Amino acid sequence: MRGTQTTREGSYENFLRTHPGRGNLKVQVSTARGTFPVANALVEVTKEFDGVNRVLYKNVTDPSGIVERMPLPALPVGYSQQESTAENSGTQYQVSVYHPAFTPLRNSTVEIYDGIETILPVALEPLVR
Repeated sequence: MRGTQTTREGSYENFLRTHPGRGNLKVQVSTARGTFPVANALVEVTKEFDGVNRVLYKNVTDPSGIVERMPLPALPVGYSQQESTAENSGTQYQVSVYHPAFTPLRNSTVEIYDGIETILPVALEPLVR
């Protein structure tokens, strides 16, 4: 766990003021150890503010199992270049993925950095019926 990133961020408005940068998230959803993409999986990106989880992004995967270009607030890039703030330069979000034919993935943590595209591969397991 890392410093302030694992604690509550306070209000959303305060969070936006202190996180003026933007990083992009790309989620790649597949099954069978990455062999088959999972289309039409619901991807939700959340963050806790004032004790409540807020959905910041929600979309479904394309036929390639991908949702991309999700811009998310991030700390300024300068944080990663200073010794005193480098350890806490990423901004953590929770990602959940749902599809009716697969076991859901809930609250996987991903870190976003200013000016960087982060790729999160997600492998879903089929439901046993």
